[in-house]
Amino acid sequence: MFNWIRNIVEQQQNKRKMEQRGLLGSRKRRTDNPLLDAAEHSKVLGLFMLAILWAVCSLMLTLPSLRPVNAPLILSQQAPKTVFADFDFVYTDNERTRELRKEARESVPLYFKIVSSNFKDSQKLLEGFFASVAARANALKNKQKQPPLDKNFGALLDELDASSLNLVYQLIQNKGAREQFSKELHTVLSAGIFSRTEKDNYKVGQQVRIIDSANRDRLPKAALNIPDPSQAAQQIVKIVLKYYSPGKARDSLQKILAKTLKIIIGQKGNLRLNPDLIAVKQQEAVKNVVPVKIEVKKYDVIIATNQKITQKDLDRSAAYDKEYQNRLEETDSVQRIIKNLAWSFILMLFVGFYMYHIHPEVVKSNQRLALTGSIVIVSLLINYFFIKLFYFVSSIFTISPSLITAAVPLALSAILLSVMVGFRVALYVGFFVSAITSMMLSNSFDTALQGIVICCLAAIAVRRAANYRVFFIRSFLVVFLSFWLLDFGELWHFNSSPEMFMWAVGMFFCNAFVTATAALILIFIFELLFSVTTDMALFTLCDYHHPLLRRLELAAPGPSHHSLMVASLAEYAAKAIKANPLKARVGAMFHDIGKLAKPEYFIENTFESESKHADLHPRMSSLIILNHVKEGLDLALKYNLRKFIRNAIQQHHGTDIVYYFYKRALEENKEKSVAVDDSEYRYQGPLPVEKEIVIISLADACEAAGRSMIKPTPNKIEALVWEIIRKRIRDGQLDAADLTIAEITKIKESFAKTLITMNHSRIAYPKDEVDDEDDLFMAAQKKESTVPKTDKTDDSKSGAADAPAG
Repeated sequence: MFNWIRNIVEQQQNKRKMEQRGLLGSRKRRTDNPLLDAAEHSKVLGLFMLAILWAVCSLMLTLPSLRPVNAPLILSQQAPKTVFADFDFVYTDNERTRELRKEARESVPLYFKIVSSNFKDSQKLLEGFFASVAARANALKNKQKQPPLDKNFGALLDELDASSLNLVYQLIQNKGAREQFSKELHTVLSAGIFSRTEKDNYKVGQQVRIIDSANRDRLPKAALNIPDPSQAAQQIVKIVLKYYSPGKARDSLQKILAKTLKIIIGQKGNLRLNPDLIAVKQQEAVKNVVPVKIEVKKYDVIIATNQKITQKDLDRSAAYDKEYQNRLEETDSVQRIIKNLAWSFILMLFVGFYMYHIHPEVVKSNQRLALTGSIVIVSLLINYFFIKLFYFVSSIFTISPSLITAAVPLALSAILLSVMVGFRVALYVGFFVSAITSMMLSNSFDTALQGIVICCLAAIAVRRAANYRVFFIRSFLVVFLSFWLLDFGELWHFNSSPEMFMWAVGMFFCNAFVTATAALILIFIFELLFSVTTDMALFTLCDYHHPLLRRLELAAPGPSHHSLMVASLAEYAAKAIKANPLKARVGAMFHDIGKLAKPEYFIENTFESESKHADLHPRMSSLIILNHVKEGLDLALKYNLRKFIRNAIQQHHGTDIVYYFYKRALEENKEKSVAVDDSEYRYQGPLPVEKEIVIISLADACEAAGRSMIKPTPNKIEALVWEIIRKRIRDGQLDAADLTIAEITKIKESFAKTLITMNHSRIAYPKDEVDDEDDLFMAAQKKESTVPKTDKTDDSKSGAADAPAG
């Protein structure tokens, strides 16, 4: 048992020693996963992810975005929080409507009916008065016995002396006066006469309408303008005695006639109130009153924090709750769900159609599709969260809901996709997220428009961010300044309210900070989950103090220097064709790290006169050379390098042949009948696809070939570069490359220019008179011997001697 364990330990130790000496490969992991490769191009999986995105977008639109008044409201108590209207609605102001109905009821005039029998009675009494006066006057004139007292006017006539009686008698003897008397009495009675007690009950401005004996409704008039019996009597007497000479006799006659008319008219007048008709007219007036409708606009304050609750506030709150319930039922309906599904599908179809034609690599790659969909879903969830958070905060601090757009991080999706996928994808996905968010806010066009503009500006600002600090600062500034630009009118409106202005500025700042922070955090997460390579991540790998680069510099200085030269070539060529120069540089710096496994077997790292391949079979030598790709992949996996760098390591040779050892194998097998298979001397590939990796592949070959040139000249370098590129094209190494002929031409010109600069010649420096190092020392000693001894004092003495002089 112990021997078996000891043997295992010894085997592991020997294996490690062989690995350290380079006699055994260290490859332990596969770089390709068949399951992941199948999932990358699976149409079923792609459709499934799109279905999930469709479902999430529809769900976000279907979720009720309206808020009920869930705060308890008690009459005459303070409101616990502010409630804003989420939508426009109209409600009935019951209190104001009651007031208007009361006013309408009170504005209905009082209806009075003229008593028709009063006309005949009054005329009979008037004729009786005339007869009594005539009888008494005749009896007095003839000195006869007075007739019996009249029950109506007896007491009045007894009070009259002879002269007064005679004045009345003379008046009534005039036929015209009698007729005028009768006529005026009829006129006054037809106009209507109140009783004295009834008139005193009506206030100023009280309107009355009189129904005459023919049931005709007269125009309304003020109750105070209708006379009582005393006023009616004075009115009649004034007209009758209009042309009577003034004096004591007139005054006496006026008093007598007024008393007489009061008796004729009676104390109750001739107007009788008609309560039934008044009730009918009041009901008609109340019915004609239109209920007072108050329109509440979206974002208006329904209840303010700490305000005293009135009945009007309760009515408004109840109306809002009712309208909310009605809309909530509509939200839960099947029709609403179908509508949201349709809108989500249309928007997804629009964006997908654009990507399929402009960026087909995004649609055809499930990894990028999953990345884009995940960013959209996360952005929508964050937007929904901040919408709810804003509603909660605004109800506490009474913030205007018109600032809701400033609380939503609309630019988040565009910022993430701009650095992870591309600017145009970020622009259209930003439009999609803004459109969905605007529909979550009840189809707010301002939100959609502001979202599109902010997404565009943010994507432009961060697309070339070279490091995380610059990325954060640009994200923050562009969002903050964009809101200032787009909400300038709103800020101008809030200028009259300093508190609202400060809230607006504070929300702009918070939105910018949250957007930049969330983008920075999510970039790390998505880079880890989806193996995405951003410029910021690549920039961190440009550090020459990276452990792998340090190892390469110390253990294999030749390949290290070669990698730096290739990086310069690739960077300038990438700039020439407007590819990503940072990706090209980083990929070139790490493309030969596999040579760390056996650095002494590569010519650029050999310092001995005799090559280690001299005693090896060409096949063995080619295996060592070919193996540096696999060893590089192992190191890249060990140090968790980005996928792009692993692709650059794996593809920078494509399926090219190790021509030196292949030719040597052909020469050694001329006399043998065994054929040499060129596939044994070729790299396993695959062929490079991305522009940057193709540039690295060409730069690697051009730099190595350029280094082997003797007395390089510009013409020789240009011819060499062109020959290498043509050879790669003939060999099919560029068949999968995403390059055009024009771009290949620009790459060739860039390579030639850079290599000419690297291999420029220098003029011969003239030799100095003293060209031997020993002669330099001899000259220095000779010069020193000529110095006087007084000058050879030490520093302390010279300092002391100079002190007094100073």
